[in-house]
Amino acid sequence: MTLPRVTILYNEPTLPVDHPDAESEYDILYTADIVAKVLIDAGLPVSRLGITSDPAALLFGLKQQSPDVIFNLYEGMASWGNTEAFVSGILELLQIPFTGSPTQPILIGKSKPLTKQMLAGAGLPTARFFVVDQLPMPPCDLPWPVIVKPGKEDASIGIDQGSVVTNQEHLEERVAHIMLAYGAPVLVEQFVSGREFNVPIWDRTGTPEALPFTEILFLEQDGHDPLWPIVSFDAKWKPASRDFKATPAKNPAEDVSVELHAKVSAICVKAYELLGCRDYGRVDLRLSPAGDPYILEVNPNPCISPLAGLAAALETAKVPYSEFILSVLRSALRRGPKPELADAVGATSLAKEMKTLPAQAKRGWSVREARKTDVDDLIELLDAAEGISVAERAAIGKQLRLRSRKKDWGGATILVLAGRTRLGGFAMVNGSHPIHGNVQLEMIVVDPSLRRTGLAHMLLNAIETGLSASGVHMVFAELTSGATASSTRQLLSSTGFQPAGEVAEFFKDGCSRLTLAKVLPAPLTPIVAIVEPLKTIAAPLIG
Repeated sequence: MTLPRVTILYNEPTLPVDHPDAESEYDILYTADIVAKVLIDAGLPVSRLGITSDPAALLFGLKQQSPDVIFNLYEGMASWGNTEAFVSGILELLQIPFTGSPTQPILIGKSKPLTKQMLAGAGLPTARFFVVDQLPMPPCDLPWPVIVKPGKEDASIGIDQGSVVTNQEHLEERVAHIMLAYGAPVLVEQFVSGREFNVPIWDRTGTPEALPFTEILFLEQDGHDPLWPIVSFDAKWKPASRDFKATPAKNPAEDVSVELHAKVSAICVKAYELLGCRDYGRVDLRLSPAGDPYILEVNPNPCISPLAGLAAALETAKVPYSEFILSVLRSALRRGPKPELADAVGATSLAKEMKTLPAQAKRGWSVREARKTDVDDLIELLDAAEGISVAERAAIGKQLRLRSRKKDWGGATILVLAGRTRLGGFAMVNGSHPIHGNVQLEMIVVDPSLRRTGLAHMLLNAIETGLSASGVHMVFAELTSGATASSTRQLLSSTGFQPAGEVAEFFKDGCSRLTLAKVLPAPLTPIVAIVEPLKTIAAPLIG
């Protein structure tokens, strides 16, 4: 059976890592990694295409890869959000089937004012509002408080505790600030103070249906000034912030009556269809204190990361994440010139990666124990690594040289990615609890040129399997919450590490120290041959 060639299209981040909006851009890299993993595990030929706003790069990449279908994760550039719709328009012009919504709903959804006007015109409930295109702004005729939003941004960009205002003077100041930072138009909306729901929509069987709601809980923060109950940028992207801690998400939402559930579901599906959304989407809405729903916005292509609300809704509905990804891909293929290729896309488990290691090794890479003669190459890898300061490189390099002079690397386990002519990365595990069998992943470093090749997963899986075979059943990792470690956090999260603790503002730059942990499965029989030598390597760790 012929398998469809799949290209995962996504936006390469353009903002510097210290930019206040950077986290909203870099999150897409993690999602692209996870989608690629699902598709590769399904046996599909997968390639990736990361672009910015240059159409020449898109056209060249598509010509080189010649995909049968595009898994479209492109979100547009932070400096020019409409590029999301421009790219989907190019795909439509080229008649290449792609997942997610077409151009029209993406353009409409990017414009909060236009979406609100369409909702109001269709008789769907949305809060009163007006739009400011230029200064000076008119007097506000809405009841106070009101909330001020950039008209063409998403992901809560431009939303903070100063967005809610209670008088004309502060309103004029806020509108001027948003217009300067993000340009016109600016949306001024009546503030609805009740419960907030995110309602994912999925065309699971060809007809849109609402998945279980996620509720954003607004918690009081003791010892601080009160926070407005809003989902700010910090609440979405900065785990160490007050806003983030005050707005946990819960799926499924509790205390939702049958009548309210039916009413909200119907409203959200109508809004989804009104804009012309396709495959999947999300509608955000609030309840007034009287319990009446008001639509906030419609998201044609929301985040589908396993850490996002849509994935939580799938879990509640007992739908495997992989089934959702493959279902969306099948839908796109059925819209294309070769609809029969959809039948070749089969559901599969995410737990196949260890079985694919020998094939990966045949491509020229293998995992082996570090040798003392590798130390110079390990230090050279540190010099090329991202997110490691000069002082940290020097300290780690010194530690590696000291360990290389000791037997068995001083009790550490170090594995390397070995190519035909060079090393591509290494991972080091150090220390073990003699009773509980816990170890710490001290570091994992992979050459940036090998990013998104699956080799980092290969290295991490090899060391985990070897440790599991030796009786170790939990691995810990500690790292910063800052943007410099975003790729490492994404790697660990995509391989099953879960948050286990946080020390707020641990580092000088105000970032938290995060602890992630992963429970290792019992060893399989037979153990994959590539990690068999780890039995002896890891044995000293639990003695």
